[in-house]
Amino acid sequence: SRNGSEKARLLLSWGASFFPESVCSREFCISSARKHGKHELANLLKSELGGRRCEIANLPSRPELNGKTCVVDEYLPGSNEYKVTLE
Repeated sequence: SRNGSEKARLLLSWGASFFPESVCSREFCISSARKHGKHELANLLKSELGGRRCEIANLPSRPELNGKTCVVDEYLPGSNEYKVTLE
């Protein structure tokens, strides 16, 4: 459900980890999410910083954003950048 993805996003933004190796690997968690039709959650978990609270740094094109806090939405592999939501 979308609600599950929202809960995962909230937990990730607080610094939670979903990959205790003794229970399941990162790949297993992502595969399980996809298997159960939770593609948004799988994409979030697949991204290294997905859902994490971060600080914007070294953004010469928008220097006014440097130092601002954001939550990472997704990785954009074509540009090696992240789509974020400012807080």
